[in-house]
Amino acid sequence: MSRNDNGFREPKRSGFALKRSALAALSVVLIGTVAVAVPGPAEPAPPKSEAIVRTQAIGTDMIRNAPGLAPPLPEFVKTLEFDEAWALLDKDVTATIAVIDTGIDYNHPELKPYLLPGINLVNARKPAQDDNGHGTAVAGVILSAAMAGETSPGQGRWKGKLLPVKALDEFGAGNEEKLTQGIRQAVNQGADIIVMSLGLRRDAQSLREAVDYAESRGVLLVAASGNDAAVFGETAAVQYPAAYPSVLSVVGIEDNRPVASSTAGPENDIGASWQVQTLAIGGGGIEMEGTSMGAPQAAMVAAMLQALHPDWEPLRIRETLRRTATPLNVLKPWTPNSGYGLVSAKKALQADDARDWREPNNSRARAAEWPVGQEAAGIWDGKSDADWFVFEAKYDGVYGLSGDQGRFALYDGNGKLIPPKPAESTAQGMLMQWPVKKGRNWLLTQMPESSKAASLPYRLVSGFEMNPDASEPNDTSAAAATLPARTQKWTGTFHKRGDVDWFSVTLPKPGSLKLTVTPDTTRIDPELRIYPAGGNMILVDERGDGGIEYGTIAGAKAGKYYFRISNAVSSNPEQVVGTYTVLMEYITEKEDLYEPNDSALASTPLAFGKTYNGLIQTSGDRDWYRFTLTKKTKVKLDVANIPPQMKLNVELRDKKLQTLEKWNNGKDQKTAGGEIMLAPGTYYVLVTADGYERNRYYGLKLQAVGG
Repeated sequence: MSRNDNGFREPKRSGFALKRSALAALSVVLIGTVAVAVPGPAEPAPPKSEAIVRTQAIGTDMIRNAPGLAPPLPEFVKTLEFDEAWALLDKDVTATIAVIDTGIDYNHPELKPYLLPGINLVNARKPAQDDNGHGTAVAGVILSAAMAGETSPGQGRWKGKLLPVKALDEFGAGNEEKLTQGIRQAVNQGADIIVMSLGLRRDAQSLREAVDYAESRGVLLVAASGNDAAVFGETAAVQYPAAYPSVLSVVGIEDNRPVASSTAGPENDIGASWQVQTLAIGGGGIEMEGTSMGAPQAAMVAAMLQALHPDWEPLRIRETLRRTATPLNVLKPWTPNSGYGLVSAKKALQADDARDWREPNNSRARAAEWPVGQEAAGIWDGKSDADWFVFEAKYDGVYGLSGDQGRFALYDGNGKLIPPKPAESTAQGMLMQWPVKKGRNWLLTQMPESSKAASLPYRLVSGFEMNPDASEPNDTSAAAATLPARTQKWTGTFHKRGDVDWFSVTLPKPGSLKLTVTPDTTRIDPELRIYPAGGNMILVDERGDGGIEYGTIAGAKAGKYYFRISNAVSSNPEQVVGTYTVLMEYITEKEDLYEPNDSALASTPLAFGKTYNGLIQTSGDRDWYRFTLTKKTKVKLDVANIPPQMKLNVELRDKKLQTLEKWNNGKDQKTAGGEIMLAPGTYYVLVTADGYERNRYYGLKLQAVGG
């Protein structure tokens, strides 16, 4: 393990470095080579390491001398209007809030009065004492919001308790099993609300069942959406358990704008302050940022709402928080990076008892936005009442509904009615399913024809499944999809549980073979296996969840090759809403092994005394190299074996890319270069030519002169 620049520890990774360990949950797998014969039809997959659950916060500056929670209270208390909300509350908040995390500091004087005997799933022989700081920071956010009521003119005060559940170790890491146990044990220990400022990137049946168990026992779950966007950008997907419909997913908002590092997605519900000042182990304060810090803010609003309405079930709490959030854009009540907007404690407590808050949505033109993978609750006021919803399908696939019975019809972007799948082919637990195309779709919902009620409340959950890709069925080597022996690209899906995709290609002559597998979601950890006929299987899985995998055979012999692509998040992964793209390059000419190096940012590092064989593959090809000197040195740059009839140019540039020297070969000369004295620093070498030659290498060599 190595420590990053934020004080948290992160695992060492081969070929894939995260900027901050708290940014993402990782599934760490190994790369190796195993001797095998031609693959059989039912080859079992080796066991996979468990997915790692990680915290969702980034530590900044420790403030050792900060006066804890003494006034003034942290800024987020005002931003979420906790102070004004307490003035409206005439009942004490008595909720037990479980914090599934790294534990909580039992010795912290401000937290100690509110701590219950905790649960330590990392070491059952020890108390749930925090040995990382993350759990204490989460608890400090809750206490900050609670202490805002101490000077309130309202009658209500914080009389609640915090239940520490230590499921993460001193490095802020745990696994699916401990998270699942943590939820179940927190429910059994009497928690009213569970905060999970952590996540993992894959769906898991046991975790899903634990979430359902909490819902069945009336326990509200709140979780951080994740901070993966800082590393993965648009491919980042909301982490689990935040991605489940009955878990309130919290994103980061700062200065009334979504935070770019906060993970966006259709499952997001509400936003909270991204950056906070909170409590540290041993006293004092610490500034933290991340969706980890947003989840406890939302949990505290829920606890206050629960005190005001003790008879409300978790669904009513979640729906009230969604409908009372302040949208960041009045024209867009919901967005994937801010949910329904910034949560407001004041507005939540002021909210009336209305449950059909998406009204008026009684026509297609007034359809309410309902993202795929979320729940929606409402009331059908008689058989003629129509509640319309609109959603965006990111892919072609199958849209489904589960929940309460009703009459449903689905329309595509052109207003055309989409026939549902036959009832006998509808997945278990689904009311109805429809094949849909990528784009906007409209759903009409109505009371069941058989109902005799004047009005009928309902809860619906939407779901989505990917279509099988164009290469299916190709689940075994015997059914492998046959590829032509040429450079090509294709897209695949993992449309069912445990899906694997096999391909084969027969190379007519030797060459180089390169496969690049690129997922479009962090819920896919691509694993590539290459089986040369009669040779050794090559296993490629270096970069983990959301990473791009590269498999290369520079000297591929003529013959048949098999490729197996799978999702390595577990040995039997759930189906994934997302795709992977494969680029297969088959090159029978010489290959420039240092490409891509067509810019200074992608430059190839040079070592003294080594010859670098490069190719000028096109007339506009630019090959960049770089080297660093730690002391004043006279260096010699030589380019040999320049192809005939080619004028080759060599430029030496400084770190600002200013040209220091130029060399080129004269007529009929096969070499170019020269010597120069250089000060310590980083330098770049640019090689260009007035033509190209794909079958003859030039040789670049850097040498120190006289040393």
